[in-house]
Amino acid sequence: MTAANTDAAVRLPRTYDVDLLVRDLQVLRDVPTAPQPGPYHKGEWTGIALRSMGGKESVFPSSPGMDRYQETERLLQTPYFKKILDELECPKEVVRLLFLPPDGHIKDHFDFHTNFQFGLVRLHIPILTNPDVAFVIDGQRMNWNPGELWYGDFSRVHSVKNSSQMVRVHMVMDIQINDFVLSLFPEEFIARRKADGISMTREPMPASEAELRRFICDFRIPGEFMPMFVIGKPLSTLAKGAAASVRLIEGKLMVLFNNEPAFRLERISDDTFGILGLPPGITLQFQENNHVIREVTLDLKGLPKDLYSARLGMFQGPSIDQRRVTLPIISSVPDGVAGEGAVAKAAPKV
Repeated sequence: MTAANTDAAVRLPRTYDVDLLVRDLQVLRDVPTAPQPGPYHKGEWTGIALRSMGGKESVFPSSPGMDRYQETERLLQTPYFKKILDELECPKEVVRLLFLPPDGHIKDHFDFHTNFQFGLVRLHIPILTNPDVAFVIDGQRMNWNPGELWYGDFSRVHSVKNSSQMVRVHMVMDIQINDFVLSLFPEEFIARRKADGISMTREPMPASEAELRRFICDFRIPGEFMPMFVIGKPLSTLAKGAAASVRLIEGKLMVLFNNEPAFRLERISDDTFGILGLPPGITLQFQENNHVIREVTLDLKGLPKDLYSARLGMFQGPSIDQRRVTLPIISSVPDGVAGEGAVAKAAPKV
């Protein structure tokens, strides 16, 4: 087996009490489950969110938005699940319990945003499973047992078919990468990932309203990049792109599409911002000249060129290590000119 194939999955050095996992699962036995997104199943694949944006029940993993990822009410009902997550000392995005019933089939697809270059990895803890569940990543059948902690490279084609008579249940955790996460993996594995590039999580910088006001401007996002910024709408509606307005609202820098809040920006360096809800492999850089924003650059790492097919779980190559794209400026406001009145007028109710 080649090194590339062995990298499809890695058993990580933690094991959990299966009885306690099942106990917490039983606490949620009467909680409705929500169908997971994607055209590669018939709706039988469902889940319960343990962490989500704003702590709300949501089916969407890793999406831009206005709130931070938070614990849901369901996690607060399940102390062992909460203990497991608290002991993983890293930023966590969406965490779900995912259910696949007997005869359920998640067909071949890939999750384009789960890779080290983009800065997001997906971990699994099987809770209920069976040898008759065919779980395949990159052509290899996985043998993951209840209570084990596993990394899978879900940016490769994978599928699950449940030919058993039981519901297969995994806890699935999307996490950003820090030194703790790297310490869980074998050194040689991390060395190979570093050769390709790793986007590490970065703490936001404190910034005053006066500092943030410098970045007020309007720019255009071409249609080819819109699937990164808008989730849950028909892809056909995104092709024309969008006019993006950067505005200061209630002390926070936000991006609006058509005067509707789309996502918050978090400052990670003097002129660079991360996008709340997305991994560190995507940033916006603002270049200023004479107190006016002259250029906005979108930086993307480790993503496929065709983001529309990717959102549908289909890989249409190539994948690009890094893209830096200058976004057209529509208008800029000189530093200090946009007072609270101008900002308030541009901002809809949030």
